Amino acid sequence: MDQSSKKQKVKVRINMTKNNSNISEFIKRQLPTDHELEEFEEIIEEKQKQEEINDSLSEIYQNDDENLVNMHKFDVKKKKGFLFWFFSFLIFASLITGIGHGIYYYLTNVDSDATAIEFAIQGKDKVMAGEEFFWTIKYKNLSRVSMSNVSIKAVYPDNFIFLESVPKPQIKNFTWHFDKINANQEGTIQIKGKIIGEKNASAILLADMTYMPENFTSTFKKEASYITSISDIGVDFDFEYSPTALMNEDNNIAINLTTNDNNFLQDFFITTTLPENIELISLTATSSDNIKDVDAFMVEQIKPNIWHVSGIKKQEQKLEIKYKVNQKIDGKQDMTLTLWQTGNDEQMYIFLEKKISVEIMQSNLNLTLIINGSKNDQTIDFGENLTYSIVYANKGEVDIKNVMIMAVLEGDFFDWTSLDDKNNGIKKNNTIIWSKNEIPNLTELEVDQEEIIDFSINVANFKETDIGKDFQIKSYAQFDIAKNDDDDDNNDVSADEPVVDKETNTDNRSNIIANRINSDFLLKESVRYFNEDDVPVGAGPLPFKIGQATSLKVYWTITNNLHELRDAKVEVNLPDNIHWNNKNSAEVGSVQYDNEQHKITWQIGRLPITVYKADAEFSISITPTINDVDKIMVLLPGSNAHAIDNKTSSDIIKTTKTKTTKLEDDETAMGISDGRVVE
Repeated sequence: MDQSSKKQKVKVRINMTKNNSNISEFIKRQLPTDHELEEFEEIIEEKQKQEEINDSLSEIYQNDDENLVNMHKFDVKKKKGFLFWFFSFLIFASLITGIGHGIYYYLTNVDSDATAIEFAIQGKDKVMAGEEFFWTIKYKNLSRVSMSNVSIKAVYPDNFIFLESVPKPQIKNFTWHFDKINANQEGTIQIKGKIIGEKNASAILLADMTYMPENFTSTFKKEASYITSISDIGVDFDFEYSPTALMNEDNNIAINLTTNDNNFLQDFFITTTLPENIELISLTATSSDNIKDVDAFMVEQIKPNIWHVSGIKKQEQKLEIKYKVNQKIDGKQDMTLTLWQTGNDEQMYIFLEKKISVEIMQSNLNLTLIINGSKNDQTIDFGENLTYSIVYANKGEVDIKNVMIMAVLEGDFFDWTSLDDKNNGIKKNNTIIWSKNEIPNLTELEVDQEEIIDFSINVANFKETDIGKDFQIKSYAQFDIAKNDDDDDNNDVSADEPVVDKETNTDNRSNIIANRINSDFLLKESVRYFNEDDVPVGAGPLPFKIGQATSLKVYWTITNNLHELRDAKVEVNLPDNIHWNNKNSAEVGSVQYDNEQHKITWQIGRLPITVYKADAEFSISITPTINDVDKIMVLLPGSNAHAIDNKTSSDIIKTTKTKTTKLEDDETAMGISDGRVVE
């Protein structure tokens, strides 16, 4: 800095510090020398350094409240003694020991939980009656310590037959003992056997495992269970018998046997339990196989009421039981047939028990009602024709005169306009009556004389207004005998009310047959060149020409209102000259073609009543040859619809009529062609 600048700076500072000085006074003063200015600057710099030192000391000697510490007063802290450090050492040593012990315990005892045992049972969920299968008991030691004194015990269901096991049990056929199971060791016990019981019956295997871990003194236990049910017996048993048993006459019970594809019941036993007044005359076996060999279907009596049946095969086989009622004790009596097998323990394993209730009839005039060839209850279809036969016979010791016989038909679904009775019986409400006026031999029935009255009637067709009615009909026959041969009034059946005995005594009645009506499952089939709107859905020449292909559309429609159906399907086998065009659709299920069998199947499956209508369609084609000229050719031989009624458990089968090149369902096409093949 030069001297002039310094002087100017001093002048400015002096001027700023003296506000009351005027210019004249400033001019009069003598300017400072250069030496004075240097001394002034040194003083200023020294003062700044002192302020910086003071600020640093203040920061050092300030307390937390930013006040200066009183340096004239000192607080002296006592030094920690021996006891303090001794106990601190003990605490620290204990802490280190605990941590070390914990680490050691973790490293040496991890996964040594006494409950760390895997114990379970595996097997089949469903088996056939008599089918051999395995239950597998699995065990595994998941811990790092061994298990000693291990025992596994199985509790079998009553319907289980033990055959063998691997390994073999130590106690009878249900207990296995192991001295030791090492850490992480696993093993299995396979139990082979079979179940004999009723269809859908369950068999529950229970098993427990007791053991003692090596680091425990207590015994622990694990339990497991498994359920296997019987899917089917393997043989269908159909019992046919009359619910009415005539005194002093041979009465029959027929057991029809039908084997399934998977059948493991090759033989079984039958035990009969009869009241004292009923005598079993015989039990015989008949088969469609006439070959007599060791394996032939046969029955052998073992004890007075026990028979052994053997040689069950996939063919028509029947057991027939004949019995006689020697005395009437009660109006209705029960007989029980028990079907069972036995195992190695000779225990009785029951798979079917049938109770047969019969009404004992005591009369000199025996009546037997037969519908469609059967004396038993049966299912029927809407629109079906029912053929009735009333067999009446004098089984007394004297002739019977002036007999009246009645057929009583109860239900809402008889189509009385279809009644066909060659004897012209008199109809009164729901009853048909025959006397000597209609059937002359009713004037007098000689001893052991037997006659038959035949008639038929249709089941009415279903109408939507029928929903809510009782879809069952009941039928029986009944007789009456005039008190006086000359009393014409006794033979007059022209009164308004039918001659029907309403008394509780039913000795003058036949057996009663109840017919449950299946659901109204129907199939409608049509083959068309034009649809209902006259739009072509086929292609090719019409009329049909030799050497040229004509395609047609096939429509299937099923309807069902009353009961849910299962296993529903529609099938048709195509003629050899009809080709599948692979154009198909279905509202429910699927349409499939089997090339080997040349068959079309509409697989529907379950059909609930909410689906009261469903359609399917597919295309076929035909190419006539020279040999087909001027002929009407078959397009479809008739399709079959099949379903099982869930309520009646009966098969429903519907068949359509043959479809030809006349295209009977297509009015537009019929106006173009008469169905004959042209050149």
